Amino acid sequence: MGSRRHWLQGGAIALFVVFGLVFATWQTGRFVRRMNEITVQSRAQAQAKEQQEYRLAGIKGRLFTRAEVYAFLKLAKQAESIADPMQRCLAYPDPPGSHWSRDAVVAYCRYRTQPLMTFSDVQSLVQHGQAAELDRRLQKLLDAKSTQPGAGALLDRTYDQLFKNGSLDARAIIDAWKRDSPKSAFAYAASGQVYEAMAYDARGSDYMRNTPQSNIASMERLLAMADEDLRKAIELDPRVTPAYVTMINVGGLSAGEAYATRAAKQGLAVDPANFHIYDALLWKFQPKWGGSLGAMTRIAQDAQAHAKENPLLILLLEKELGYEANLDDCDCHTKEQLGLYPTVFDQVSTAQQLMSAGYASESSHHLELSVVYFSEALRFSPDLDDVRLHRAFNLNEFDESQWAAHEGDKLLAGDPRNEAYYKARGYAYESLNDYAKAEKDYRAAIALAPNDETVWKQLGYLYVNMTHEWDKAWELDNHLIDMYPNEPYGWLMRSEIQLNQPRAGLKETVDYYASHFDTDPKAHKTLLRLQAALALQSKAGSKASEK
Repeated sequence: MGSRRHWLQGGAIALFVVFGLVFATWQTGRFVRRMNEITVQSRAQAQAKEQQEYRLAGIKGRLFTRAEVYAFLKLAKQAESIADPMQRCLAYPDPPGSHWSRDAVVAYCRYRTQPLMTFSDVQSLVQHGQAAELDRRLQKLLDAKSTQPGAGALLDRTYDQLFKNGSLDARAIIDAWKRDSPKSAFAYAASGQVYEAMAYDARGSDYMRNTPQSNIASMERLLAMADEDLRKAIELDPRVTPAYVTMINVGGLSAGEAYATRAAKQGLAVDPANFHIYDALLWKFQPKWGGSLGAMTRIAQDAQAHAKENPLLILLLEKELGYEANLDDCDCHTKEQLGLYPTVFDQVSTAQQLMSAGYASESSHHLELSVVYFSEALRFSPDLDDVRLHRAFNLNEFDESQWAAHEGDKLLAGDPRNEAYYKARGYAYESLNDYAKAEKDYRAAIALAPNDETVWKQLGYLYVNMTHEWDKAWELDNHLIDMYPNEPYGWLMRSEIQLNQPRAGLKETVDYYASHFDTDPKAHKTLLRLQAALALQSKAGSKASEK
């Protein structure tokens, strides 16, 4: 099964510069003291301190046992049968052996399941001259911060979902909104966020040293426009906290630490328990952006002063641990490194972090971790289709192939022309010994993506090892060799057919493999196996002829 899972593969402490701003009446004094504490540290002191702040150092981790995973999946499957999103999220099991705060789980379930306005709603209102109605709806979300329990992050999440959009269509809609509502803080905050997204797109994803100067110039121009509109939003209504979050991101892209820190202080003065502001700060002060693990830890700890008011802040405790543990999807993690994940996620985390843990553990071949973390990501964000796809493959490893097939049904209902979904469902059917349905799905995947070598291989595996349909296998193998003559798989499949049908020509196949693919110890081991099989076949043939 392991080979078939390959379908799924794909500093020092930053100084907080403060320009003499004094917030004598600011209620989050602990945060200010932390900022000043970091400011006065020298680089050498910071480096020495950093070595002491690896929170995972010396911890002996553990992997989940199969028994724990089976028990977890039983409860997860029961929870996923619940129709109501909030109740489904609440009923879901936590990871084995974890100690998730129930208050944080309830808060995050509510955060993830609250209905949100869509960009189509924004577009329709603006295009129909109803900008005032759009402002009214956003004002209602702002007012809910103080009037509706559990709605404190709703405005920020709405902006996060709607306006991280650097498209020209989004720009045109927001510009029209600003024209129709020139005194709308909401419109200017949205405009700043769209400009920031455009700046990010203009910069590109390469290292700065490899980024053309023209890209950097475009980014700087767009960030200046973002800053202008964000300042205008705050001038019109300083309670519109998404403006501060975007300012922190602008600081991360170019404007610098002083700019980002000042925006955070101003925003937290307005809303001391704001999850999105603290979360943006944690992103800004990651070591890869010039921050440090220590800075991340202190920011997350400072946020806990307001956790009773906003339990979402508990989710931030994991961010530094996740960074330290490395959640990269890289097929590079040792068993010992992966064993730290249950420590990292001993407390509830965001869907994004859980998803990253799933990919990282899956790529390093520990499905007992990935199937749990993929499931937790889907608990909080059921619309993560790629995560659902990956988990479907994982489920087969734990005798949940029927569930995996149902997951394939769901995915195909949403996108009936996605060949990966057919492959996932086909693999589930194959695991259920329903070979006719598996063949049908593999053929459907081939029709959609005829150059996808993996599905040809999987169908060949089915014919050779499961159904023993030798003529179909031979025809498919000829096609594989025609498409990929310089790859060994087709020749190995051919040898399997010639051995097991049997069919003539095994010696020629073995000789071809020896002359073209005997290039490393692993390939040579395969060759020795083929030569031994050939010798046995020849010996058996000789005895038969003697009779």
